Amino acid sequence: MLKKRILANRRMETTAFFEKKISLTPSDFNEVKSTPIEDILLRKARESVENKCSEQGFVLPGSLSLLSRSMGYFESARFTGDAIYYVKLEGKVVYPVEGVQVLGKVIRKNKMGLYINYNDAIRIQVPRDLHLNEPEFEEVQIGDSVYVEIKRSKFAIHDAYILASGLFIRKDGSEPRAVESDLDDSDVDESADIVPNGVESEQDFDMTDEVLAAQAADKAAQAVPAQEEEEDEDEDEDEEEDEDDE
Repeated sequence: MLKKRILANRRMETTAFFEKKISLTPSDFNEVKSTPIEDILLRKARESVENKCSEQGFVLPGSLSLLSRSMGYFESARFTGDAIYYVKLEGKVVYPVEGVQVLGKVIRKNKMGLYINYNDAIRIQVPRDLHLNEPEFEEVQIGDSVYVEIKRSKFAIHDAYILASGLFIRKDGSEPRAVESDLDDSDVDESADIVPNGVESEQDFDMTDEVLAAQAADKAAQAVPAQEEEEDEDEDEDEEEDEDDE
């Protein structure tokens, strides 16, 4: 189960690249004496990008790294004293995948269902209407860790988290639910032939094919006279209408 969780997290966590425009104020340049300018740019980039949603998903905190930067320049006709830099960044993002099962913490519960937090990146709504007559779902309390299957999700740039809907699977620590069948291997006779109901042998099965073909031919032959009678009736009605008009 732990291996499946790791694989699920890897499916949602991917590497993303960003290009951002960052401005340094005169007060920021006072730190250049003791701090490299690359560290200042990375700090400001993390403040504006990390721990929120981007175009590619939720950016995980502490995952950004600076790949390269441009030379700083001052914008003309703007007398702010700010220097502009263009930076290229690499970071980890979380993008929910439909059908993935994750382990989250229940932070809210009401008559509508459960509200689950996954790594402060995804908030998952689990409707109660989809889990009626499930005792394990009713036993879940705030603070419990549960497994849910993500279905749909949506987010916008700069959102604090991704909003998703999902299905309740089970509580953490409980046994996985499996579909059991009453049919045992010992109840199956491998030597028995698979034939339609009411057919005792392969010869009878071939005969039934011939009977079905003959029945289909009879139905087609019966349909032709009926169609001819309908056409004759239509012609008679047309003739009667012509006589009435005269």
